[in-house]
Amino acid sequence: MMELIYKNVALGKIVVTNRETFWVSGDFYPYPEASEFQDFFDALLCEDGFDEAGFDEDLLKEDHWFVSENGSSRGISCPAVYENCEIAFRYR
Repeated sequence: MMELIYKNVALGKIVVTNRETFWVSGDFYPYPEASEFQDFFDALLCEDGFDEAGFDEDLLKEDHWFVSENGSSRGISCPAVYENCEIAFRYR
């Protein structure tokens, strides 16, 4: 099982449906903690552009985003979490 992690908070389970070099996509099953990040995830996907001024700098730091799989963590870019509970990200 893979989990999406922000700093030390697990945000949800990921079931991988596709891996392509550094890119990974799959189905995202959010934990209750993920609701605090919903506005951020929506803004990242906004077709009108992303306005980072409305968000805490820490959310934008890729050093804070990870996936955990089989007990090991790996850094990722800020994830794209879609309304239909799909997720896409790339490894750093």
